[in-house]
Amino acid sequence: MRSLLAAGALTLAALAAPQAAHAVPSDTSATCPARAICLWTGVNYSGAQYNWTGGYKDLPAAWRDHSYSFIANRSGGFIDWSGGQKVCRTVAKGNYGAHYDTGFGKKIDGVDNAC
Repeated sequence: MRSLLAAGALTLAALAAPQAAHAVPSDTSATCPARAICLWTGVNYSGAQYNWTGGYKDLPAAWRDHSYSFIANRSGGFIDWSGGQKVCRTVAKGNYGAHYDTGFGKKIDGVDNAC
């Protein structure tokens, strides 16, 4: 009975522990300045890097629809202007995506402070 209680307590402790789900993996050499959202043209923070630091910006041509990884050191909004309609994804400080080529990275046209 005691071992069952101990196992239950360990499980509860693990569930209650804070999760670092949005922390940038330590196995990457990618760097992104403080207060910036950095976008790469390749997966796993490879290829050309673009650093956005605030205000609405249309992405340079190489990153438009080709932002395949990112690190957010500030909040912002990723914007797609598909068919003249604004579609936006909120990004929070601490978010990252090593394989954003399977997500909104294939659509992103601009970045702004918020959606």
